[in-house]
Amino acid sequence: MNLRPRRRPVPAIPIVSLIHIMVILLIFFIATTTFKKQKVEVKITLPESKALGGATSTPEARTTITVTKEQKLFLDAKPVELDKLAIALTSLKEAKPDAKLELEADTDANLGMLVKIWDALREAGYSINDVPARIQRAAGQ
Repeated sequence: MNLRPRRRPVPAIPIVSLIHIMVILLIFFIATTTFKKQKVEVKITLPESKALGGATSTPEARTTITVTKEQKLFLDAKPVELDKLAIALTSLKEAKPDAKLELEADTDANLGMLVKIWDALREAGYSINDVPARIQRAAGQ
């Protein structure tokens, strides 16, 4: 008669193999991750339209000209004075000749300010037709 209890074998977990798998997964996730440029947002309310606006088929990265409710002007999220907008646009065109622009204006933006922005665009050598205005599609459409 054997009175000593039998010892159960302790299950062994192969840690070395798990570490190799974790390293391979880590390399895979680092290699396949895409980093997006953080876009600084300016709080505006876009005008709504039932017929215009909506999602485009292929979104393009565009430099934005933003007009806020308080009539403040931003070029690519950097504040710009209205009288210096043409100079800023000219320097942008020299630095990035292929840069495309987009106009984002708050619903309460002054029409006179928009006309001055269009004048600055022409002075900088941009065609007004090449600078689309961002319009938000009305809810329920």
